[in-house]
Amino acid sequence: MNSTINKISEKKSRLRKRRGVADVISTMMLMAVTITGASTLTYFMNDAFVSGNLGTISTLDSSSLNLFLLAYDTRDSITLLSLPNIDNQFNSLLCGSSCSGTPNNIPLNGGTEFIVFQVQNNSLDSIFLDDVSLNGVVYTWDSSTSGVQLDATAPLVNGKYPSDGKFSILPVGKTPIIQNESIEIQNGQIVNILVKLSALESDIPLNKGIRLLLDAGNVQPIEYLIESGDAR
Repeated sequence: MNSTINKISEKKSRLRKRRGVADVISTMMLMAVTITGASTLTYFMNDAFVSGNLGTISTLDSSSLNLFLLAYDTRDSITLLSLPNIDNQFNSLLCGSSCSGTPNNIPLNGGTEFIVFQVQNNSLDSIFLDDVSLNGVVYTWDSSTSGVQLDATAPLVNGKYPSDGKFSILPVGKTPIIQNESIEIQNGQIVNILVKLSALESDIPLNKGIRLLLDAGNVQPIEYLIESGDAR
């Protein structure tokens, strides 16, 4: 009788040990799945930031964006995005409010500085860039630049470049550069957007994030995060 009881006890003990081992294995597998999932999410999030793309749920799928950011140049340098004479003053920042005394001058003469970014219309139809927002400051199209040849070698006269707080649209790969006549960007077209910082814009130190919103008729503006002092 005692022998039978001992055998039953031994079997129960083995079952408890097996259940204990099974619980440990299950816990380890759950932790592995959690770590793998977290690593995958971290990879995609980092990839989104590296590409300069912050905004909507579509940022990892550029084909679903009707206006896609291809490149940008926010350096405190010269020939931004290879555009001739689009130069910033070497003052270790992107000057906005500190240059409010003569904001329409070119940067080398104390005016606010430039930012250039390049976009492509991915939609099947023309889209219209109503406005651009940088860190919450809204920029509108400068109609005085319509059909005017770009020239940023001298102080502003008759739309040779956008005035402070405004932008103009430039064709890509054409010389001389004649600024677009409207805010229309045709299907498949790639254009450069030249922004003259507003005197209301706080100075932007180098290596700081800039929140960029493009209002092109979406339910919500397309949002990107770019970096000052950077070119991509």
